[in-house]
Amino acid sequence: MKWVLSALLVAAALVAACSGGAASVAAKPAVPPLPVTKYWNMLPAQTAAAPIDLIQTIIDFAPGAASVVHKHTSANIATVLQGQVSVKTPSGDKQASAGGALVEPINQPVQAVNLGSGEAMVAAAFLVPHGGKPTTPVAGQPAPPTPNKTLYTFTLASPSISGGYSLIQQVLDFAPGSQTLKHRDGGPGVMTVIQGELTLNVDGAEKTYQVGDSFTEAPGQTLQAFNRGSIELIVVAAYILPDGVQLTTNL
Repeated sequence: MKWVLSALLVAAALVAACSGGAASVAAKPAVPPLPVTKYWNMLPAQTAAAPIDLIQTIIDFAPGAASVVHKHTSANIATVLQGQVSVKTPSGDKQASAGGALVEPINQPVQAVNLGSGEAMVAAAFLVPHGGKPTTPVAGQPAPPTPNKTLYTFTLASPSISGGYSLIQQVLDFAPGSQTLKHRDGGPGVMTVIQGELTLNVDGAEKTYQVGDSFTEAPGQTLQAFNRGSIELIVVAAYILPDGVQLTTNL
């Protein structure tokens, strides 16, 4: 009987040695990282009493570059993506660096200028009456020696919105391999890829967007975004968010 027990112990020891001395545990699959919200700004207390358009524009300012002197007839907000931008207004200059927001006054002459020594970039979002223009040049003003440059612009025409809402700007940073959870948006939005490549799944159908591409998202859609490339992905988003509604609901 003793030799049977010894044989069993030896067999158990051999099994343990072959398996590394411990029972193997199945490794859990790695969870892909989520994107990071790099910048977030909001223009609250807006009201839609008539059809509007949401226009998103990415603007580049070389050192010393400036916009023409212009006016806005409706609400706007701009997030500085790179560098520092100053806005000259009748009541004084306003400045913002990367991540900061600039809100230009309505029906007043203004001019945006890059006073720094490096490049500056701005993402501007405009809320205009349907079919309207976001800016109007002021007549009789000299053109800037170095004008700014519009890189990309996209219009979401007549999104379904009424009553009170906020305009939200968000800049998302996707590391390689990162992805959002499946989610739904609380309001319509415009997204522009400014670096990398984005793959978007909308209700089960996938499409890939490159630098300079813009697309829209709408409430009710099931959405998931991926960075399947090898470099960092940066997306600029502008949303119209009705009052009392959550921006994103994960599924």
